[in-house]
Amino acid sequence: MSNAYSLPNLYFDGQFIDVLWDNFDDAIKWFETNFAWQVQQQENWKVDPRCLHGRMTNMNWGTWFVSYLTNSRLPHHYAERGSVESNIRLCFRVNDIEERYDSLVEKGVRVSPIYDGPLTRYVDLWATAEGIRITLQEDRSLQRDELLPSWVRVGVSNLADSVEWYRKYMGMSLVEDKSEQGYMLMKLHLNHQEGDSLWIIEQLPEEAYRGKVDGQVQPICWIKNREDFFAYREYLLASGIETSEVGGFQTRGMVSFHFYDIDGNRFNISSM
Repeated sequence: MSNAYSLPNLYFDGQFIDVLWDNFDDAIKWFETNFAWQVQQQENWKVDPRCLHGRMTNMNWGTWFVSYLTNSRLPHHYAERGSVESNIRLCFRVNDIEERYDSLVEKGVRVSPIYDGPLTRYVDLWATAEGIRITLQEDRSLQRDELLPSWVRVGVSNLADSVEWYRKYMGMSLVEDKSEQGYMLMKLHLNHQEGDSLWIIEQLPEEAYRGKVDGQVQPICWIKNREDFFAYREYLLASGIETSEVGGFQTRGMVSFHFYDIDGNRFNISSM
């Protein structure tokens, strides 16, 4: 970063799914069975030196399942359970939403009713014994058995204010103004591949919860330069944005922190 007020490039890098230690193997099996995902990489790796033990498994589409044992609450790597749902939805596309809905119900998976959302129809499901929410959306251009990544949906109180906030503090750019339909389409660069990640910024209904939520599904943005990573956090703090302490390996290794937008939506930032 050339000065205190310049933003580094943020790259969307997939997502962590925080899983309880005793449920870890069952969670991997759930996604293998229900999403036909496969283990790409498996590590007995600690996300923070304060962990007693750690496990990380990389599956499809940059999804890392993370679990650890520790004697103290970590400054960054944690999730709350049994509270309100996050207003961030990780979405995957399927061909026939009704067929997927019926299959999940038959398997005893908790699902929402099918509902209309930005551009298409959606259904929320709660995966594994922990009830980890994932969202499916209908895309008739796919083959019948395909399940492919889509965008991240973020619910906000005020579209115009949030779009400006994401531009200023995350470097997102506007792709399409659909404010009359209740949402905006924005983008960030993708990490490790060409192209952009898409983000749907959508208007929350009046009754929706507004406030900080540390959900189990946590999208990650990557900063390639380690010095920029630390400078970016200082910039956010100086701008009055609530930001966690840095977790991970601060001398050498992966480091992470998170911050909250004006509606309490959590964003994870990492670097190496």
